[in-house]
Amino acid sequence: MLAGILSVMIATFFPWEVARLLFLGIGGEARVTILGFFLGGLCGGFGVLVSAAGFLQGGADEKVVRLAPTVLLLLSLVILFFVLAFSSITTPRPPTLPRGESIAI
Repeated sequence: MLAGILSVMIATFFPWEVARLLFLGIGGEARVTILGFFLGGLCGGFGVLVSAAGFLQGGADEKVVRLAPTVLLLLSLVILFFVLAFSSITTPRPPTLPRGESIAI
């Protein structure tokens, strides 16, 4: 589930950077976003299935498992997602140059 949250966060907030890193051409941002949402859904769904299977199994003669670190990591990723979403909404975009304009240094 953590990989699903991370892939959705990367696809939502950093598609241009990932597309540039992977040397994707025109339309690379859209491909990264679609792939990120697809992988997020796939990993999240798999995590839900594994969790449900773990809850359905009996717990006889098993060692104690500490869930606190995993739950804290999951909650911190969800909080990071909402912080990034809020900052992307409130931060103004830098002005872009119109076609034919050049930067004077």
